Amino acid sequence: MYIRKIKTRGTICFQIGKKENGKFVLIRHVGGSSKPEQIELLKLKSKEELDHLKFTNQLALFANTNTPTRAKLTNWYITGFHQIFCHIYDSIGFPDGLLRDLVIARIVYPKSKLATVAYLNQYLGIESSIDPMYRFLDTLDKNELTKIAFDFVSQKNKGVALIFYDVTTLYFESNDEDDLRKKGFSKDHKNELPQIVIGLFVDKDGYPFDFDFYEGSMFEGHTFPLAIKALVTKYQFKDLVVVADAGMLSEKNINFLETENLNYIVGARLKGLSEKIKKPIFLHNFTQIPFFDTTYKIKIESGEIRNKRLIIDYSQTRAKKDNHNREKLIKKLEEKINSRKPLVKKSKYLILENQGTIAGIDTKKAELDKRHDGLKGYWTNLKLKSKNKNKPLQIIDQYHNLWKVEKAFRMSKSDLQERPIFHRKLERIRGHLLICFCSLLVMKETERILAPTEISLVKTIQILGKIGQGEVILGKLKTTIDSELGDEAKTIYRQILGH
Repeated sequence: MYIRKIKTRGTICFQIGKKENGKFVLIRHVGGSSKPEQIELLKLKSKEELDHLKFTNQLALFANTNTPTRAKLTNWYITGFHQIFCHIYDSIGFPDGLLRDLVIARIVYPKSKLATVAYLNQYLGIESSIDPMYRFLDTLDKNELTKIAFDFVSQKNKGVALIFYDVTTLYFESNDEDDLRKKGFSKDHKNELPQIVIGLFVDKDGYPFDFDFYEGSMFEGHTFPLAIKALVTKYQFKDLVVVADAGMLSEKNINFLETENLNYIVGARLKGLSEKIKKPIFLHNFTQIPFFDTTYKIKIESGEIRNKRLIIDYSQTRAKKDNHNREKLIKKLEEKINSRKPLVKKSKYLILENQGTIAGIDTKKAELDKRHDGLKGYWTNLKLKSKNKNKPLQIIDQYHNLWKVEKAFRMSKSDLQERPIFHRKLERIRGHLLICFCSLLVMKETERILAPTEISLVKTIQILGKIGQGEVILGKLKTTIDSELGDEAKTIYRQILGH
């Protein structure tokens, strides 16, 4: 048996046959093609078919040493990340170029800039080096990128009328301080390291659209008027409602919002209110009416009198938790006192005598605190309007959406590994934060689009990391191959790309 190659009408055909009485007898037709790469594959396939036919139903004296020709993969790059995340990135309107590559790398491989360069080169097939990357970070324009983000978020909801503001801290792997990097109260429990304070704005759906950063020693409440003033000036909002937690609350900040004629919903520190204000709250029957709503007169700096609403709601679950935490703390204090072990931190539930000597547990203080169990307060200047607008439960629900800012911070710190920061220069720190900010918005939009599929962002990254393109050598043939898409990958591509 042998292989015969014939040409008919521009097509090369491969056949396997044998000679009988001087004539070719066809045993198997392997195939034909006019394309060089397919011709090469048919040639290899014909050799394998011939070897198989030679030894079928025969006992060979020697084993067949001819092994099937195997393809060699000379290189392989992941393409799934760019195919999907680039589509989301471009839909937001962020600029082309290196920023897009850095954003995608931040989402899928959040490491140092040096490690990012290696990852881009080795796994994504993107040539890069560290010095140009650093220089590029210095050129990123915060106003331009946050304006793009704001326009995207605003267009999605036909305007931004309700914004949520919160802060966090990011520490540096260095002991050196300067005008920006300073030691302060760390939410990462890294008080020994210099840090910066980050203020983030998100919309009602949790989409980040702007941020700012401040020196590490600044109190979070002091960032509030600076951040709000800059944001209002930048975007010229109309009928804006600002939502923030009790950490932002101070008489000065409330006065600022009133003076700027901004609507607000902020957390109220109930234990800090006067007994005169709290008395009707404690007398209110929350089992019959689940909220308490009243109005107070306040005088702002201009001397004008304004109305401010105090809304209180009660949760039985919250009450149980408050009581459990207090009893747990008191029990721990009693055990410490009985064992005569030193107390590292003082507590409001301890009775202290002269020179700070501990005399016992302040049960009266514990009973006074018990009155607040399950209660949560909110200050707002939104008036109760007709058609059920600005009802107490609506105000409460809007405030509770603050968790979306907290989720955004968690994504930044864990998924994007925004901390710790290794940069020193102001421009480079800003560049790092901008990459994380853009990545956060891309991740948020990806989550929204994939929500109906119930495929998480983490799972998506795992799936896309297996999709790539490589160069294969098979005999004399050199060709490019793509990954075969599994069912979940097809779902992701169909949901995001539409095919």
